[in-house]
Formats: sequence, C-alpha cells, structure tokens
Amino acid sequence: MIHALSEGRSALGNEDRLGYAAGAAWVLDGATDISQVQLEGRTAAWWLVEAYQAELQDRCPFDVSEGTRTFLASLSSGVRDRLEARFPAAPAPVRKALEQASAALSLVRKTTDGWSVLCLADCPVLYRDPANGRVQAIVDPGFARFEQRSLDALQDARARAPDADYDRLLEMIRPVLEQNRQVMNLEEGYAVGGIRPPHQALVSERDLPAGVTAFAIMSDGFSRWYDLFRLGTAEDLFVRIEKSDLGAVLTELRQAERRDPLGKLFPRFKQHDDATCLYVQAADL
Repeated sequence: MIHALSEGRSALGNEDRLGYAAGAAWVLDGATDISQVQLEGRTAAWWLVEAYQAELQDRCPFDVSEGTRTFLASLSSGVRDRLEARFPAAPAPVRKALEQASAALSLVRKTTDGWSVLCLADCPVLYRDPANGRVQAIVDPGFARFEQRSLDALQDARARAPDADYDRLLEMIRPVLEQNRQVMNLEEGYAVGGIRPPHQALVSERDLPAGVTAFAIMSDGFSRWYDLFRLGTAEDLFVRIEKSDLGAVLTELRQAERRDPLGKLFPRFKQHDDATCLYVQAADL
C-alpha cells in the first residue's frame, strides 16, 4: 500500500514534492525564500524542488551500489545543470537567489541488504521498530541548532513587535536567515538540498532496522501536527497514517494553525506551511 497527500498554501505554488519508484521514496520541502526574487511567478525554492524532483525521477531505479557521496554530488550537479539550462545568462540577482535556494530532502532507498534513510534538514521519517514495536523518528541531527537560531531570532522579533505579520517578522530576522544560508552545505554548517552537494561530514544517513515493513516521510509542514502543535505523539500520527487518515490529520492541523494565526503560542515562520506526507509499505516499492 502506498498513499500520499500534499497541499500547498502559498499563492506562488506548492514548494513540497513527493515521489516513489522501484526501490526508492522521497519527500522534498523547499525552504522559505529570502531572496524576494520571483522567477516567472515562482520562488527560487519552487524551481529548486522542481529540478530535484525531475532529477530524482530520471534516476529511478537507483543504482544500489552507488555510494552516498557520489550520489549526492551527481544529484546536485544534475539539479544545477537543469537550473542553468532553464535560466541561461541569468542576471546577478537571479543567480544569487538560485544559489541561496535550498530544500529539505528525505530519501528512503533500497540497498544491497536493506533500506537506507538519507535526511538533509527537517523532513522526518517515521517507522515502527520491529524490535520493540515503538514508532521512531529519523531526522537530520545537524540541522536543529541552525533552525533553533532562526526560531530564537523570530521570537525576539515577536517580542519587539507583538502584532507584526509574518512578512514583517521575516524582514526583521533576515540577517540571521542569510547567515544560515551562507554556511549551508559547508563543513561548519548544515546539509541541505542545493545546487552544490553538502560536505560529506554533514550527511545524515541511517539504515532502517531489519524487518521494518512500512515508513512515512513528511515535510515539516505536516509533522507540525505532533512536533509543534502536540496534537498527538509520533505514535498517534503513524497509526493515523497507517489507517489512511491523512485528510483528517491535515484538517486538524489547519484548525490548530488558525487558532494561533500570528504564531504567538507556537512560533513558526508562516501561519500555514505546505504539508506533505507519503506512506509506503516496503513490499510495494
């Protein structure tokens, strides 16, 4: 069984993507754009995830013997080539916007002896551990401190401007967001999908335990249900996902977002985020 949901909330388009093919499944989530540059009515992040989606689809089925370092280098190179072909001779502001654009990527792919989970940034992967029956979440551990730096700046801005809207808050914390983007994929920074591969030391990859039969990959706009709004636990969410209850989960999430429209109780960078979830039974890949 495979089921999925993806809902965009921006007038500039859904910056989430999901996909699956023989031996692989993934979710992409474009990061909040900070360039203020629109490319044909879309953000640079939208074009980046579009290029990643096309590149991943073209690579299916993946070579199970290909190492992660080689795979990521080749993947980001292909994405860069696609964007350069789409925007040839782009002016400096467009080039900068595309260089700053980033996307979270979580990819579960079949290996020679099981399943590997590659996480760049903040798209959680949930699965039930056959050893103890508990639901576990896999995320990129190296991303959290940079996300927290941005959230701390956001809360400080909110304290200084209690009634500011999200656009105003993002403008107030732009220096912090730009500092974070400057170190993405560098050794001293964090790993993320971009037009250049992450430093190998940053890459978070884990093997799923033997016997895992299903998993769920989601954007942070969907995982908000349990990890921000605390509408239930990861266990509760996984059970709902297994039962194909994605639509009801999303409805509850949107209601929670509307109850806190300015993010005063639950700090976040926008009231509503794009939300995506992909549930896969491993036997069906």
